[in-house]
Amino acid sequence: MVIESMEEAMSSPLRSPLPELENYRPTTDAIVAPAVERDTVMFPSPSQKLPATAKAAVRGSPEVKEESKAENSQVVRWILRRRWRVEAVKRAAVAARIAAAALCLVSFSVMAADKQRGWASGHFDRYKEYRYCVSVNVIGFVYAGFQAYAEVYHISSKRHIIRRPVGSYFDFAMDQILAYLLISASSSATARTNYWVVNWGADPFPNMISASVAVSFLAFVAFAFSSLISAYNLFNRTI
Repeated sequence: MVIESMEEAMSSPLRSPLPELENYRPTTDAIVAPAVERDTVMFPSPSQKLPATAKAAVRGSPEVKEESKAENSQVVRWILRRRWRVEAVKRAAVAARIAAAALCLVSFSVMAADKQRGWASGHFDRYKEYRYCVSVNVIGFVYAGFQAYAEVYHISSKRHIIRRPVGSYFDFAMDQILAYLLISASSSATARTNYWVVNWGADPFPNMISASVAVSFLAFVAFAFSSLISAYNLFNRTI
């Protein structure tokens, strides 16, 4: 009987297979409620309270203005400090180059002038240690003079004679090499002078050699300082 009634219901064109849907009518609440919920989420009502920071930002409160001024002042101070540091490094580099060139010039000039002095009529060219010291100081004078000119040219024209980063590697390598050569040449000349004084005593010849070697040691200090500056420039490409 149940099967026959279901077949009659399905075969009848005037009756729905689901009688409960015949009396279904969508209510207004079912349609409007989702829209109301969306409106509530997307557009909060005026009665809802905003956070204090949002209200302050919207109204442009003095607190927000003071915070923005403080941040701007910190940025300005950082920029000025960085610019001052860059300029200080440039001036220090020029001073170190000029000092190194001047000291190398004095060192090899004094040693080259030490001829026919003392009881044995000593001559610096007779000893390889002194020749080595004079040669290194001549090379250091030429290199330091070139670098001093390059630094002044960069400050005046804002351009480098040797393009970066190749120039930074060149400066760092040459400063390290010349600093090592100067300390090596000065040490060997000092050892030879001590041997002379121990065996034959002090006279004008070893005295001038000692003065020249002392200035050569000062030139080494200038080149060591220049190597620190070139290392700083190498690892801070923004300068």
